[in-house]
Amino acid sequence: MSYLQAPLYPLAAVGLAALVLGGMLALPLKRPAPLASIHEGAMRIDMTGRPELTRFQARDGTWLAYRLYAGGGERVAILAHGSSASSDEMNALGKALAAAGVTAVALDVRGHGASGARGDIGHIGQLADDLADLLGGLRAAYPAARFSLIGHSLGGGFAARIAGTPVGQNFDRFVLLSPFLGARAPTNRPGNGHWAEVDVPRIVALNILAGAGVEWGQSLPVIAYANDPAAAKFVTPVYSFRLLADYGPDFDWTKMMATIRAAGDKVRVIAGADDELMDAPAFERELKPLGAGVTVIPGVDHMGVVYDPAALAAIVAAVKREPRGS
Repeated sequence: MSYLQAPLYPLAAVGLAALVLGGMLALPLKRPAPLASIHEGAMRIDMTGRPELTRFQARDGTWLAYRLYAGGGERVAILAHGSSASSDEMNALGKALAAAGVTAVALDVRGHGASGARGDIGHIGQLADDLADLLGGLRAAYPAARFSLIGHSLGGGFAARIAGTPVGQNFDRFVLLSPFLGARAPTNRPGNGHWAEVDVPRIVALNILAGAGVEWGQSLPVIAYANDPAAAKFVTPVYSFRLLADYGPDFDWTKMMATIRAAGDKVRVIAGADDELMDAPAFERELKPLGAGVTVIPGVDHMGVVYDPAALAAIVAAVKREPRGS
């Protein structure tokens, strides 16, 4: 081997790695077939009495949207919708909480509805910043209030992850509605009920780049949801890498368990026995030993947990209950 030939091997290896990563990034994202039960469930949500959108300004200058259901000032609940949805999803729950004396703030989480560009955010970590900014404004309006964070599905996973962050210290309870707790969580049904199609090669490639300090490509789409075409005007059917990374749980199940165990009695999980995306009995089996309370509502599916009267009553009770030791 000559002196001039030797350096070609590492250069060739770098070139090959670049080709492999490029190929992984180039693989197109597939769209799943529409999941009828989710669309039909969303159509059953009562939209009467839906408040107009209110806006607050986040630290980056973006105006973000929410709907305010005034119920008093002693307790305030922030509501985080499920994947691809918006604050509309929480209308029945917002009204039920307000009727029980709890002020509800239903978010259009950045990247959804009327908050920012649909399907994307500016950087990973931005959603926790947005939540902190919203809390700052609500603290000024309701200085004596105690705060709850309620999340449905992917929003439930987000609420569970927030419980283990500095922002989570502002909440004295976390109510998780049929939460998605990570791709490897034993609380999922196989394939998550065919609700989403994930571009795994692209995610792997972007994670490799992120590990090397390269943020390029994080606006690329990596997951598509099984929305009905009739809902296209109202939903966010595709997420970028950075939105998927930021909205939802910690995808390490071991870390997610540790967060829930640390929060303990502050966590309440409410799910429907007929949930087609999550394994309701698994919530009892996996989360009760961690100290979380779990309620399973008979005859309720994944979307029904945000509008069924029995589910709404259970959520209101979870928000208004006093934690042990209070």
